[in-house]
Amino acid sequence: MRRRQFLGLVGGAAVGWPRIARAQFNASRPITMIVPFPAGGGADILARILTKYMGENLGHTIVVQNQPGAGGALAFAQVARSEPDGHTLGWTSAGFPVMATTLSNLSFDPRTDFAHICEAAENPFVLVVNPQVPVKSVKELVTLAKDQPGKLNFANNGAGTLTNLVVELLMLQTGISVTQVAYRGDNFSITDVIAGQVQAMFSNSPVALPHIAAGRLRGLAVTSARRSSAAPDLPTMEEAGVPNFKVGIWQGFSARAGTPKPVVDRLSASMREALQVPEVVERFKKLGVDRIGSTPEEFSALVAREIDTWSDVVRRAGIKPN
Repeated sequence: MRRRQFLGLVGGAAVGWPRIARAQFNASRPITMIVPFPAGGGADILARILTKYMGENLGHTIVVQNQPGAGGALAFAQVARSEPDGHTLGWTSAGFPVMATTLSNLSFDPRTDFAHICEAAENPFVLVVNPQVPVKSVKELVTLAKDQPGKLNFANNGAGTLTNLVVELLMLQTGISVTQVAYRGDNFSITDVIAGQVQAMFSNSPVALPHIAAGRLRGLAVTSARRSSAAPDLPTMEEAGVPNFKVGIWQGFSARAGTPKPVVDRLSASMREALQVPEVVERFKKLGVDRIGSTPEEFSALVAREIDTWSDVVRRAGIKPN
C-alpha cells in the first residue's frame, strides 16, 4: 500500500502525523523493534505485519531485530540499556511477565525499567497433537496421560517460557504428569510435533492454525475465554473440561522508562492506526488474532497484573527462579 493511500484510510486527522513524527525522531536513525523470539514464530509474524504500517504512518523506518534467548532477557536488557528516546523498542508479549517471575538474575527491573506503550493484539494458544496420537479431545488426552504417566512428551519454547508454564498449569489443573522438551522457538518446536518426535504442545495460533488446516496437526482446544473466530470448531479448554484454564497471548511493545510522554503517545497512536488498515484486519482474522490497540496506561496495568498472576502459578508449581 502506498503511503498516501494508507493516510486516506486512517482518516483526515492523521494527515499531519508524519510531519510531526519526523520532527520527533532522528531522521538518520531507524526505530528498532527488538523481538525476543526467533524469526518465523507467532510474535515475529505479528511484529512484522504491524511495523510495516507503523513505519508508513510515522514516515520513519522501523527495523525488526530478532534477539531470542534467556526467556526474553537478552532482548529486554538491550531495551533497558538504550537511550529513552523511542528509537529502541521491545516487542512485549505474555512471555514478559513469565520472564519476570522465573529469572532471578536479570540486569533490569521488569516492573520499573520500561514504559509500556500499546497492547496490539491477543490470541490463544492452541493445544495440538501429532495426528498419530490416538486422541481427538482434551478429555482423551488427559486419560492417555493418566494411563501413561510421564510418557507423553510436550514441546515448549524453552524453560521458564510461557509455553513451559502453560503445560505446568495443565498438570496442576488435571493432575496428569507429562515430560517437557525445550526448543528455541515456535518454528523449531512445531516442526518436531509435526514430525512426531514429540506428541503435543501449546502453540501460538498464528503458527498452529495453518498446520491444522493442512492436516499436519490435530487441534484439540484453544486457551482463550471464548472460541477463536478462525477455528470455531475448536472448544475452549474450559469447554473441553479443564476448569479455570484461560491463557491469552497478548502482544504489544514497550520502550525504556523515561521515554518522553509525547513520544510514547505518538508511538501508541501509530500502532492503533496500523491496526485499522484493511490488510491488517484481514490477516489477523485468518491468523485467529484479535486486534486491541490499548492506551499506554491500559497496557501498563495489564503487564503489572500478569506479573502477579504468573508469580502465583510459579509458586503453586514449585518452580524455583533460575
